[in-house]
Amino acid sequence: MTDEIWVHRYVLRAGAALNSASTRIEFPGALLRVGDGFAALHPWPEFGDAPLNEQLRILADGGTTPLLDRTLHAAAVDGEARRAGVSLFAGLSVPPSHYSWSFALPTRPQIEFIQSKEFRAVKIKGFNNYGETTRFLDATAKACPNLRLRADFNGCLEPAGFRKFVEFMPLRMYRQMDLIEDPTPYDPALWESVRNHWNVRLALDKGWQNGNGGFDVVVVKPARRDWRAVAARHPGVPLLLTSAMDHPLGQAWAAYESALAWQELGDNLELGGLITQHLFQKDAFSDKLGVDQGGTLTVDAQGTGLGFNEELQTLPWERLR
Repeated sequence: MTDEIWVHRYVLRAGAALNSASTRIEFPGALLRVGDGFAALHPWPEFGDAPLNEQLRILADGGTTPLLDRTLHAAAVDGEARRAGVSLFAGLSVPPSHYSWSFALPTRPQIEFIQSKEFRAVKIKGFNNYGETTRFLDATAKACPNLRLRADFNGCLEPAGFRKFVEFMPLRMYRQMDLIEDPTPYDPALWESVRNHWNVRLALDKGWQNGNGGFDVVVVKPARRDWRAVAARHPGVPLLLTSAMDHPLGQAWAAYESALAWQELGDNLELGGLITQHLFQKDAFSDKLGVDQGGTLTVDAQGTGLGFNEELQTLPWERLR
């Protein structure tokens, strides 16, 4: 199958670090063309992925990785729709999302955008200096009193820091706090203790396979895992689907999977996190994405498959060897 795979390498450039696990501002990835289908391969070595060059070498040698499996599946689904001449979004509704805060963009325009689009929640990447995170969230709560607050620490807090972050929240912030994602490396006893004592909601991303309590929500990035498998592993637990902070084509795949999950799970699907295009420098692909009222990602539903027909056809492609 490798003689049917073509590659276009890209680099996404952010204006600031995107999470506590990485100080990078450049993020290499590749678009794959497999027969008639397209998908984005966007490794995050910080989270255990093999780097891009190694992923492509493995693919060229006929091997696979969990990330490659998901990418090739997305390309197969996309290709089937393109051959049929239909959009994958036909008859589907993309669910609303929170706003992903960018520390590279000015504060006031982002607050005005959140208010004008009537986002229901904002998510920030928390850092191990939880005091700064607290001050920022409290200021946001003051500026937007009806906005729900979400923080993702990527497991960077120590247990004592996690407890202090929750215990010393200002009342205004506490009342608007929606959930805290991966505050520490997953520890069911610690999480259950803090969750029960302070009545806060916790979201689990890293370690979902072995999660056995202490959390209220499981985070799923469709580029990295199948939400159906996660739902089967944690029946009845609400899922929160997000982009992988990847290429707009990967965002479109996450939006498609989220639309399917919304049909099947209904209220068991949490407010998602699909809107991340503003975290990176604009290009022809991100220009095809938008934000509708209520914080809903608008996709290129005029194209076939996942869209971006013209943009994909004008890219330079190299055969994978």
